[in-house]
Amino acid sequence: MTRHGGDASIADLIVAMDERAALAAIRRRLEAGETPVKLISECVNGIERVGRLYKDGTFFISALIMAGEIFREAAEILIPLLEQPARLTNAGNFIIATVKGDIHDIGKNIATTLFDAHGFHVIDLGVDVAPERVADTVDRHRPDVLGLSCLLTTGFDSLASTITLVRERTATWSHPLPIVIGGAALTQKVSDRVGADGWCTDAARGMAVVRRLLGDDVGEH
Repeated sequence: MTRHGGDASIADLIVAMDERAALAAIRRRLEAGETPVKLISECVNGIERVGRLYKDGTFFISALIMAGEIFREAAEILIPLLEQPARLTNAGNFIIATVKGDIHDIGKNIATTLFDAHGFHVIDLGVDVAPERVADTVDRHRPDVLGLSCLLTTGFDSLASTITLVRERTATWSHPLPIVIGGAALTQKVSDRVGADGWCTDAARGMAVVRRLLGDDVGEH
């Protein structure tokens, strides 16, 4: 890996795939008194930039995987250091899964980390998850929001099937369950087709969508 100077931002280091330098910068800046929340925000910025470079064809899937791994390691350092007020226990319950037929977990894992950092109790069902398992888990845990990840266009039918089944299972709830879908190939047209309440192409935007759907200041700590 190309070495980078001490003045490079964490986002720059993630885009450069410099794992060692990124983690060293995080530790150095923590020692200098910077807050974990600020450093997490920089990590998210780096991931967003990698996602955009992947979308425009500059980066390949290997870059997404590497950036996701750096983010995961950064989160392991930063999230335990968040002050209790920044991790409210009542932000809500969030179930997330990558739908049946899709085994990609990078975006889902980033979303899981981000929602956990913002105080949600996250139930991560993993990848290639059947509609019945998602619906059963929703039945059992009655979450405040459901997130479904799908990177492949071939998974759109699975998205639709999962959402249809969840809607059937939650039809008697006093309030409709907000369902947000995430993935680089998603559009408003796809969201409308599969029956989602909101959509995003990255985890940070997903948080904004969830805030809007829940109608409160979730995550504003």
